[in-house]
Amino acid sequence: LDIVPLHPDLGHLSADLARRVTWVQANFLEGLPFPNDEFDFVHVKRIARGVPEDKWDDLFEEITRVMKPGAAFE
Repeated sequence: LDIVPLHPDLGHLSADLARRVTWVQANFLEGLPFPNDEFDFVHVKRIARGVPEDKWDDLFEEITRVMKPGAAFE
């Protein structure tokens, strides 16, 4: 199985992404700095150790707030 032809040219892709990506550092306990219904896709990774056990509901409430209706969550 050879999937190499399926991959885009990362040299062009990365330059295009760099113009469209902005990095934001925020604390969900203080509210994310985005309006309601802002994102079509939210990806969360490696946060389990950083979220207090009693704050998981708050985290998902804030994530849900910034997701557009029908958005994907991973």
